[in-house]
Amino acid sequence: MNKIHIEKNSVQETLIVPLFGRKMCAEKFPELYTDTSAKAFCEKLDYDFSELEKKQDTFFYEFGALEAAMRQLDMM
Repeated sequence: MNKIHIEKNSVQETLIVPLFGRKMCAEKFPELYTDTSAKAFCEKLDYDFSELEKKQDTFFYEFGALEAAMRQLDMM
Protein backbone atom coordinates (compact mmCIF):
# COMPACT_ATOMS: atom_id res chain seq x y z
CA MET A 1 0.00 0.00 0.00
CA ASN A 2 1.35 3.42 -0.95
CA LYS A 3 1.25 5.83 1.94
CA ILE A 4 0.49 9.52 1.55
CA HIS A 5 3.58 11.56 2.37
CA ILE A 6 3.09 14.59 4.62
CA GLU A 7 5.76 17.30 4.30
CA LYS A 8 7.09 18.96 7.44
CA ASN A 9 5.92 22.56 7.95
CA SER A 10 3.12 22.21 5.42
CA VAL A 11 -0.58 23.02 5.59
CA GLN A 12 -1.26 19.29 5.55
CA GLU A 13 0.89 18.81 8.65
CA THR A 14 -1.32 21.23 10.62
CA LEU A 15 -4.19 18.79 10.15
CA ILE A 16 -2.19 15.91 11.65
CA VAL A 17 -2.56 17.21 15.22
CA PRO A 18 -6.38 17.08 15.36
CA LEU A 19 -6.41 13.79 13.45
CA PHE A 20 -3.97 12.23 15.92
CA GLY A 21 -6.03 13.70 18.76
CA ARG A 22 -9.14 11.98 17.42
CA LYS A 23 -7.23 8.68 17.21
CA MET A 24 -5.86 9.09 20.72
CA CYS A 25 -9.28 9.93 22.18
CA ALA A 26 -10.87 6.91 20.56
CA GLU A 27 -8.17 4.69 22.09
CA LYS A 28 -8.02 6.28 25.56
CA PHE A 29 -11.67 7.23 26.02
CA PRO A 30 -13.78 4.77 24.01
CA GLU A 31 -16.77 5.33 26.30
CA LEU A 32 -16.74 9.05 25.44
CA TYR A 33 -15.58 9.08 21.85
CA THR A 34 -15.77 6.58 19.01
CA ASP A 35 -13.84 7.22 15.81
CA THR A 36 -12.82 4.26 13.68
CA SER A 37 -11.72 6.45 10.76
CA ALA A 38 -8.96 8.36 12.54
CA LYS A 39 -6.84 5.26 13.17
CA ALA A 40 -7.29 4.08 9.58
CA PHE A 41 -6.31 7.51 8.22
CA CYS A 42 -3.21 7.68 10.43
CA GLU A 43 -2.10 4.27 9.19
CA LYS A 44 -2.30 5.51 5.58
CA LEU A 45 0.04 8.43 6.19
CA ASP A 46 3.80 8.54 5.75
CA TYR A 47 4.40 10.72 8.78
CA ASP A 48 6.54 10.44 11.91
CA PHE A 49 4.05 10.51 14.79
CA SER A 50 6.76 10.03 17.44
CA GLU A 51 6.73 13.66 18.64
CA LEU A 52 2.96 13.53 19.16
CA GLU A 53 3.19 10.13 20.83
CA LYS A 54 5.68 11.51 23.38
CA LYS A 55 3.12 14.14 24.45
CA GLN A 56 -0.01 12.00 24.45
CA ASP A 57 0.11 11.13 28.16
CA THR A 58 0.35 14.70 29.41
CA PHE A 59 -2.71 16.34 30.94
CA PHE A 60 -2.69 19.31 28.56
CA TYR A 61 -2.36 17.13 25.47
CA GLU A 62 -5.17 14.86 26.62
CA PHE A 63 -7.39 17.87 27.28
CA GLY A 64 -6.51 19.42 23.91
CA ALA A 65 -7.15 16.15 22.10
CA LEU A 66 -10.54 15.75 23.76
CA GLU A 67 -11.39 19.34 22.88
CA ALA A 68 -10.42 18.78 19.22
CA ALA A 69 -12.35 15.52 19.05
CA MET A 70 -15.48 17.08 20.49
CA ARG A 71 -15.15 20.07 18.13
CA GLN A 72 -15.06 17.63 15.22
CA LEU A 73 -18.29 16.05 16.47
CA ASP A 74 -19.91 19.48 16.76
CA MET A 75 -19.04 20.23 13.14
CA MET A 76 -20.60 16.97 11.97
